[in-house]
Amino acid sequence: MQINEVNESEDSNEISAISSALINARHNSQLLNNFPGAMPETLEDAYAVQSLSINRWDDEVCGWKVGGVPPAYLDRFSDKRLVGPIFKNSVAYPKEGETAIMPVFDGFAAVESEFVFALGETADQDRLFIGVEIASSPLNAINDMGPIAVICDFGNNRGLIVGPEIKDWQTLSPEEFEVKTIINDEVIGTKTITSFPGDALEALAFFRAHAAKNNIEVPVGTYISSGAITGVHETRAGATSIADFGPFGSMNIELVPLQGTE
Repeated sequence: MQINEVNESEDSNEISAISSALINARHNSQLLNNFPGAMPETLEDAYAVQSLSINRWDDEVCGWKVGGVPPAYLDRFSDKRLVGPIFKNSVAYPKEGETAIMPVFDGFAAVESEFVFALGETADQDRLFIGVEIASSPLNAINDMGPIAVICDFGNNRGLIVGPEIKDWQTLSPEEFEVKTIINDEVIGTKTITSFPGDALEALAFFRAHAAKNNIEVPVGTYISSGAITGVHETRAGATSIADFGPFGSMNIELVPLQGTE
């Protein structure tokens, strides 16, 4: 997957320094209690950090996560959603009955049950799966820092679990069903789905517009993780989780500490 080439000689020293600090922290699993440097003022500068980091990172982008901008920031930013890359080596495909082992940083970690698209040559060929985004960052309080920090650090993404496919999803009209996220045997979040898959399609449309605006190439098969259904559920390494999508299946997850270089 290609991103616009970033000419580092044209980047501000601040953008380059932020990118370097975040990449080094990720490579070394280094906890950061503060944002490295002065936080960018605009979404455009935040995405400039992200784009530079993608070009510096030693893995291939195979998908994108779409997350929400917290309500407290909507008076400052017009975008209601944000985007971050998902890297090939961080995607898990557990077989039925398997537990997906997902490494997370010692900073921030969360489990998010989500619908995941795999894009086709045309929209009517898009596939849909149940999935889980593993949100994790070396920034200890990344979500408290706001969407600028999240965008800068790869959208706060550390992995994606692609579960069973929802066959014929575009023609399905399921009765309302419940999605549950369970952590350490406790139900942490639930949501009753009454309009399937309305919110996920809105997130997909946002991503397509973002990709067009930023000249991001989107090959067939690109994953789009469409946003937390039951919420962003913070936890730590050592936790176990179940993402239960009712009639569409469930997934078992175990979070483990991320050690050293990815």
